[in-house]
Amino acid sequence: MKGNRIFGFTAALLFVMFVTTGLWAQDLRFDGYINSGLGIVTNDNEDNDPFFKVFGVDSESNGFRFRLNGSYTNEAKNAGARFRFQGQRRLDQVGYLSMPYLYGWVGFFQNRLTFTGGLIDDGTWASADWWLGDDGGEGLGLLFKAEPLKGLIFGVGAYTISQQSGGSNNILLYSSATKDPVTGIYTYGNAATPNLNAITPKPEDVKYTFNLAYTMPDTFRFNAIFRTQNKAAWAKNRYNEDYDYSGQEESMLFQSEFRLLAVKNLTAIVVGRFDRLQDFDNSGNITISEALGGKIDNLNIGLNAVQFFYNRTDKVSGDKVEYNPSLLFNPWISYNVDKVVPRLDLVYFMGGRSKLSNGSNQWERRGFVNVDKAKDDDDSYSVFSIRPSIRFNLDSRTFFEIGDVINYDMAAKDGAYMTSGDINKKSLFSNVFYVDLKFSF
Repeated sequence: MKGNRIFGFTAALLFVMFVTTGLWAQDLRFDGYINSGLGIVTNDNEDNDPFFKVFGVDSESNGFRFRLNGSYTNEAKNAGARFRFQGQRRLDQVGYLSMPYLYGWVGFFQNRLTFTGGLIDDGTWASADWWLGDDGGEGLGLLFKAEPLKGLIFGVGAYTISQQSGGSNNILLYSSATKDPVTGIYTYGNAATPNLNAITPKPEDVKYTFNLAYTMPDTFRFNAIFRTQNKAAWAKNRYNEDYDYSGQEESMLFQSEFRLLAVKNLTAIVVGRFDRLQDFDNSGNITISEALGGKIDNLNIGLNAVQFFYNRTDKVSGDKVEYNPSLLFNPWISYNVDKVVPRLDLVYFMGGRSKLSNGSNQWERRGFVNVDKAKDDDDSYSVFSIRPSIRFNLDSRTFFEIGDVINYDMAAKDGAYMTSGDINKKSLFSNVFYVDLKFSF
């Protein structure tokens, strides 16, 4: 708690310094938001009681999400800095606030060439689809960006440690490793926030990213991202011979995206992600994500779809094992009535589960997880979901939403959702009635 008070005082002091020294007059800007909500969760498992939970649907965050973003650009517009203070989900790790990014940049040749250094999170090449909405990741390091032609942006980055996922508040984590001088065997400590003096990876363990984006105005946009295999998550067992590079953003990855921009009021996006390329035949994952939407006057309709494909081999025999793909379909419709927006979402996920059934107890619109299962396995999962909701926009920055999530999870295997009264139960009916509030500033 003392550390949090000191951190909060320091942040406030920096803000006052910025304002009083006249930096505000140059180009210092702040924005952010607060999102939280409350839901009551019930299901037809006789062993479970109803319960309340605080959850932010819009930010997909347990408890709440608070973000304060700051950006500064000098008077010549050829240098600047960006930072974010954030509080969400995991207060047990670093307290109420973390800093997901803090970096500065300098530009040359009218900013056609830029260098960015620090704890970086650059969204230039992030996809705009519903499911992935991400890039190859950045972290603590350096990013070189070039725009030789208008709309054509290249980027090369090198990062020594990666931010963790949003579930871990996007913090930096480090697991210490000690080598026995006699046996050569490593022992590992628990993950903790790092002393950055210890972040000295070998060149082959650094995370390198290579990025390309091209936008033809009012026609299309194309992104391509490649990330090298790395050990920038600083996870346990990283010095073991059988290390599988399963830490945050450690796998070799290629991702491409195409957005159609030629049709007004039409959203058409397709993203392909090919993950674990370092061992693709044995453990590779392919994710194809599509987002299609249209607007006619006050009516909005759309379809989000995701397909998951798995490459797997038997760990003992090495033989190829055929897996069923996982297929998700999310049609939705909404209608704007002045400041009131009723909406209906449907989801069918073959080869997946709801997060209300797997113990996560979350109900964001992407509140589903894929489950990889072999074709000859008798244990497959699917879920059908319906979500009516209504949003009240108090103004352009503030809204609250009332909704009801109804999930019906199914499994082929007897006992997948067993209860004390029914050991063969293989379905789960769950419901959440919720209110969600977001205030932006």
